[in-house]
Amino acid sequence: MRVTQNITSNNFVRSIHRQNENLLRIQKQISSQKRINQISDDPIGMGHVLGYRNDLTAIDQYQKNITQGITRLEVNESTLDLAADLVGLAKEIAEDHYGAGISQEERQLAAYQVRELYNQIIQMANSKFEGNYIFSGHATDTAPFAADGSYNGDGGKARMMIAENVEVNIDADGSQIFGAAGGVDIFGELQNLITGLENNDLVAGSAQIQATIDPLYNGRTQINNKRTEYASVFYRLEATQDYLSNLKPKVDMALARTEEVDMTQAVLELKNLELAYETTLATAARIIQPTLMDFLR
Repeated sequence: MRVTQNITSNNFVRSIHRQNENLLRIQKQISSQKRINQISDDPIGMGHVLGYRNDLTAIDQYQKNITQGITRLEVNESTLDLAADLVGLAKEIAEDHYGAGISQEERQLAAYQVRELYNQIIQMANSKFEGNYIFSGHATDTAPFAADGSYNGDGGKARMMIAENVEVNIDADGSQIFGAAGGVDIFGELQNLITGLENNDLVAGSAQIQATIDPLYNGRTQINNKRTEYASVFYRLEATQDYLSNLKPKVDMALARTEEVDMTQAVLELKNLELAYETTLATAARIIQPTLMDFLR
């Protein structure tokens, strides 16, 4: 087959086009420091890259959820720690004022103290975290406890994803902590204690006061049991947080191995491609010479 000038020219054009594409590819790799910039660079590798990126996004979200959960549990713990102490203090007041020899004036003063404790515990039970009530179940925009101690929330739990298909629930039902649903109606017992302390009949009042001692003791235990439950969730969140903190660098490394370019190798390849490109241009300039016959065709 006769090799015409057009065939020779077309071959050089195709070669130069391929070399241009390779030069652009390696230049883009060097400027981005990534071996894979589009799916055509490495379809299988790009699939791995997208998978690693999705994993990293999920890890970031799980870590955010865990951090929020840990903070909430810390708020719950400090709140219930104080509430348990206040209930214990009310029990001590009951123990000190039910016996004989306690004057009405002393009981009236004690009643005032218990009423202040009651208001403080109501305040603790209506605590908020990030603008939401933490002991009202899913009704987070509703104060869980009214002034009379009645519960206005629901039985919902705070849920959060901490890993793939792993969900942690934080009990947010205040009736299980402070109300009769947990075994002891703490606010009801405090009201009974106030009633007993304010009773003008010292004998009847003594019986009323004494009747609140064991329930208040059990009420404090009820609160502390919930703190123990929260503690187990807290440790689980911390353990998962440590696991994710160790996992994330490994995924980052896997992504880097798949996606990032070896700069030394890339620079050498660029130099070779530039040399080949310049050689092709020089060769084409010598071989492809316009002649009179070219213009006459």
